[in-house]
Amino acid sequence: MFAASVPCTKEVMPLYHEIIDTVNLNGVRCHIIYNSVAPSVSVIVAEVSEMQHRVLAVLELERVNGINTLLRIKSFSTASEQKLAGTIVIEPCGLAAALYKALTIKKHITLTGL
Repeated sequence: MFAASVPCTKEVMPLYHEIIDTVNLNGVRCHIIYNSVAPSVSVIVAEVSEMQHRVLAVLELERVNGINTLLRIKSFSTASEQKLAGTIVIEPCGLAAALYKALTIKKHITLTGL
């Protein structure tokens, strides 16, 4: 089951997340957002729909030995096809690659496996 840990409304998103990159995935402009307090990174649709950003993928992380630049992957989830029906089709590997690039290049974070 897919669940975003923090609602991604237009007003709340900047309080918990930092936009670390903007990418074009299958013609859709998306933001990659990072939460440093509860380590996670997400891909959201940049355009607001029904007062919220649509969340496409979430990578939940945890710090390794309290080091802020070394994070372990806890889980990776994507929005269900039902949530995206008729709108956006992006392969999970494309979402994962976008998240990985943004974290390693923009935030200088090293990821470790499960």
